[in-house]
Amino acid sequence: MKKYRDLADYFEYRGRRFAERCTNCGACLEVCPVYPLTGLAGKDPKAVMEKITGLLKGGDVSEEAYEMVFACNGGCDICSRACPEKLNLYSAFTSAAARIAASGRQPPPQAYQVMPEHRHNFQRVFSALQSKPSERPWMIRAPADPRQAEFVLYTGCSATGMVHTVLEAVAILDKMRVDYVTLSGEELCCGTAAMLLGDLNAAQAMGEELVTDITAFRPKKAVHFCTGCHVMCWAMLPRFIPVPFESSELAQFLVENIDKIPFQQRIDKVVAVHDACSVARLGSHEHPRRLLQAIPGITLVEMKHNRADALCCGGATNTWRPDISEPLRRAPLQEAAATGAQILATTCTGCQKSFALLEKDYGFEVRSYISLLAEAVGVRQEDKFKKYVNCATVGEVMADARDRIEAGGYTTEEMEQVLAGYFGSLCPGHGTQGRH
Repeated sequence: MKKYRDLADYFEYRGRRFAERCTNCGACLEVCPVYPLTGLAGKDPKAVMEKITGLLKGGDVSEEAYEMVFACNGGCDICSRACPEKLNLYSAFTSAAARIAASGRQPPPQAYQVMPEHRHNFQRVFSALQSKPSERPWMIRAPADPRQAEFVLYTGCSATGMVHTVLEAVAILDKMRVDYVTLSGEELCCGTAAMLLGDLNAAQAMGEELVTDITAFRPKKAVHFCTGCHVMCWAMLPRFIPVPFESSELAQFLVENIDKIPFQQRIDKVVAVHDACSVARLGSHEHPRRLLQAIPGITLVEMKHNRADALCCGGATNTWRPDISEPLRRAPLQEAAATGAQILATTCTGCQKSFALLEKDYGFEVRSYISLLAEAVGVRQEDKFKKYVNCATVGEVMADARDRIEAGGYTTEEMEQVLAGYFGSLCPGHGTQGRH
């Protein structure tokens, strides 16, 4: 295996190798579900790829390269499967994003929503809407002298923006009687978001800081709510630094300990599973299915595109380009409706975020596989995230969450402005009329 100095060196090498081997045939963009939605749709895919490989070879940042890099959904991998050279466009786009950042070109305006250090990032804003700091069953950093725990549950950033899923996961682990602590993504981050924005030095620093805090508990294993965090700790960071613990996805961990899950309730529902892109790329799509099949009463049905061929929820496109992403979000929902399922089970909080607002247009409920597991062990938490994004106005959200907002350190005026921006991106054209 080639040795790399750091994350920046790794992606510089991957980008250079991509540019050397790419023939600019355009086959990747011809199958890309995002490309025809962009302003590049009328251009020859070959010419656009020439702009991208030119950037990777040290050329200028073109409008074509910028738009494609920051329109990509971040990993559906259809492009790689179509490439005659079997190249990975995801790695190339990360390298291109780094070159764009180095040029001084700013990322898309909505990028603050995933920036870990930003006061108005998704996790901080939506966690503040749904819970008071005193109510949260997680630590934001490792204390000075933490107790040893066999497992560290790391929530990542998206999950703590959907508080009910974390509360349900904690309840499941409590009922399993495993020895764990919960660490959140409020101040810690695996670095994936910074990586997608091209700030590779910051991404590695964040990843190293996360490893340090997890290591402080001297765990056998870190259990990640987010597949992206798992990949960073399992596959990326060990190339550059020691990572003295095993890493596991939450679904994988639960399958490995399925005999400890005390199922109590039947759920007599027909359930379809949406496979997140990251889950499909890892080949870990059977873990959620095994868990759902273990729940008494559930009948699983499959969507037309499933497992490695599953349709993307929109992914990063929902953040960078919410103006074009709705067709991507709706395509999996339409397939789920065709199955006759009563519930669409998501395997990623990012997918849950993508589908939550649109659920009302279809004849089924969208729920995380974690929520279904929790119900099966006798626990159910209110999904306030779904409740709020389906409110007609920002004012309705404010009226319900005001005491939590103030406890979280935000003013009413500040949160009204922030939520108007989120309503405009999570659900374009929805809810902005309710500011007061």
